[in-house]
Amino acid sequence: MENVSVNKYRDSLNNPERFTVTWEQIPGRINTRQQLNSILTNTAEAAAGGIVTTISITDSPGGTPALPSEVVALEVQKLGIEPLVHIALRDKNRTQVESILYNLNLNNIRNVLVISGDYPEVTSYMGRALPAYDLDPAHVMDLIRCLNSGREYEALGKPRQMEPTDFFGGVGVSHFKQSEAETVCQYFKLEKKIKSGAGFIISQIGYDARKMHELVTWLKYMDYKVPVLANIYLLSYPAAKAMHVNRIPGAVVTKELLEEVELERQAPDKGREKRMIRAAKMYAMAKGMGYAGVHIGGYHLTHKDMEYIVNLGNELEPRWQELVPEFSYPQPDGYYLFEKDEQTGLNTMEETGLLGKGKAPFSYRIARIIHEGFFDPRHPFFSLYQKMAARIDESDLSRRAFGKLTHIAKTMLYNCLDCGDCALFDTAYLCPVSQCPKERRLGPCGGSHEGWCEVYPGKKQCIWVRAYERFKHYNEEDIIGSYIVPPRDWTLWQTPSQLNFYLGRDHTSKRLGLEPPQPKSKE
Repeated sequence: MENVSVNKYRDSLNNPERFTVTWEQIPGRINTRQQLNSILTNTAEAAAGGIVTTISITDSPGGTPALPSEVVALEVQKLGIEPLVHIALRDKNRTQVESILYNLNLNNIRNVLVISGDYPEVTSYMGRALPAYDLDPAHVMDLIRCLNSGREYEALGKPRQMEPTDFFGGVGVSHFKQSEAETVCQYFKLEKKIKSGAGFIISQIGYDARKMHELVTWLKYMDYKVPVLANIYLLSYPAAKAMHVNRIPGAVVTKELLEEVELERQAPDKGREKRMIRAAKMYAMAKGMGYAGVHIGGYHLTHKDMEYIVNLGNELEPRWQELVPEFSYPQPDGYYLFEKDEQTGLNTMEETGLLGKGKAPFSYRIARIIHEGFFDPRHPFFSLYQKMAARIDESDLSRRAFGKLTHIAKTMLYNCLDCGDCALFDTAYLCPVSQCPKERRLGPCGGSHEGWCEVYPGKKQCIWVRAYERFKHYNEEDIIGSYIVPPRDWTLWQTPSQLNFYLGRDHTSKRLGLEPPQPKSKE
């Protein structure tokens, strides 16, 4: 019997002599066994072929309903190959995420890719579904770390400890970004995911060789030894057209590349051969750049296609640098984290640096003055404010009255939704609850495009782009990457956030180590 502790995917990724290949399968709206058979046929051929290490199973990409990835993983596992289960946090709260992990552990499925997930589409039953976005991928990495160590919890008033699990958790990164703010914030957020325990990284889809190289250069620059896989998608014209307008959030196809793909589809094979060769060249570049593997996807992709891509890619790998000019698709006014290496067309190890001084609107300048006067623990009156807060908190009537008044003020200033666990300090006084559809508190999701929000393109800027510019004006942009904001504490919902801060109940006061004022002894 095979040793269940062996994880071929993890072993392959952590072996510098191996180049890992994952093959993405998209379940979609499957509700019959017959519909599932195409995925199982691919899986069986992959298990027999030996080229593919892992079958990667998506979780409702595009935010549309689909057969759960963990259900498909059970069928994949039976065919003798490691499944990689995607967990999209779009529609799962922390209870469900933990429950899914219990189920996976029970069935000895250990490889998970955790992503925020595309915003829910309108094609669900009777319209758009209620999004969850309760956790960030970094939070789930920390949860997995706790489970792997034997998670401690309380039941019936007694401390308990679970048996340790053996999950191998990974994350995505959407680094094919156009603006400085988006690019820098994506790397800030990736660092948080790594520090939270991410064991591997899979990149977003993009076709710019210099941006491909930027990711592995950053990992080397930061001295992070986390294996990363390049995302290779066989680019058909319909997919290219959708990516060009960000209908596949985070995936980038420039106008120049779209025009090339449109010409390719005039061929009798509708551009199929060109797609295959492009994928093989990207495989070769990824291997040459130092990626640990590739994540290959595309509709109607067969195992024979996979063999062609891998075999041709291995043939091309010795001259991968010659292929770089074919993948020069910079975005208009695109920002790169590192200076260009004119000899190779890729990146040097020298940082580009920041452009401009950022923007601080008048409202933010006023907010900073108020913050320094009332919420800075170093202020001479801070202890007095804490005592006043404690006095107000003694009575339900005074607490409710104070909460109503402060909520009115915060609603006028910040469109406050009275979450009670305020994140204004973390986001340069931009409320992530009311102004970010995904309520991302650790940094931006991967779906923004040219600075615009994934959900409101051309109408609302991503709040993290705005926050970055505000912090940058005061040379404080590093604040975004300096600490990990915990998930929202729902026990504080619709309670006065100022009291929660002064009395040590919210996440900011806990981060700062604030203690509520102690009552005077009556002796």
